[in-house]
Amino acid sequence: MDTRLRILKESGILFSKYGIRSITMDHIANELGISKRTIYEIFKDKEDLVSQAIEEGLKAHKGFCQKIIDESDNVIEAIFKIGKLNTDMFGKMNPLFFEDLKKFHSKIYNRIHKKGEIKDYKLTYSLLERGVKENLISKDINIEIVNIFIHKMLDIVHSEELKSFSPNEVSKSALLPFFIGISTEKGRELIENYLKTF
Repeated sequence: MDTRLRILKESGILFSKYGIRSITMDHIANELGISKRTIYEIFKDKEDLVSQAIEEGLKAHKGFCQKIIDESDNVIEAIFKIGKLNTDMFGKMNPLFFEDLKKFHSKIYNRIHKKGEIKDYKLTYSLLERGVKENLISKDINIEIVNIFIHKMLDIVHSEELKSFSPNEVSKSALLPFFIGISTEKGRELIENYLKTF
């Protein structure tokens, strides 16, 4: 692994574990056993490092999700596995990470929440498309509208208003009924089966 990627990976872990504000360039240099000068030779400042670390983390996350999709027997299994991956991942993250990102790195925060290069809708669109082909998601829905709606719904899931509820409660009360609603009878049967194992 080259130095840049190593810095991105390790600083990403530190930011998510302790929050962004509390981690200084000195902390990162000490943790990696490199000089602070080496970091500044690669990254303009902390803002640049935070931005690139988040982009790298999201890129890795997309890779994990794509692997799950490729290895799943059907789209319902893929949705459950991706849901578990996200619940595990967010469960390990310090809430300060998101608070710091919103408060002190608003440009990066806004880029993550705006449709574009970082927030890419292609993965969820391909999932919906596959679901229709597998006769697990209703062919009567407009998947373009549903795809946009899924991303808006996920923004709400991570909003301040739902912070006091567990991811499990939010999934069962909001996400699950939605996916049941867009599924075919065959899809609903699979959802019932996966609910017993996940």
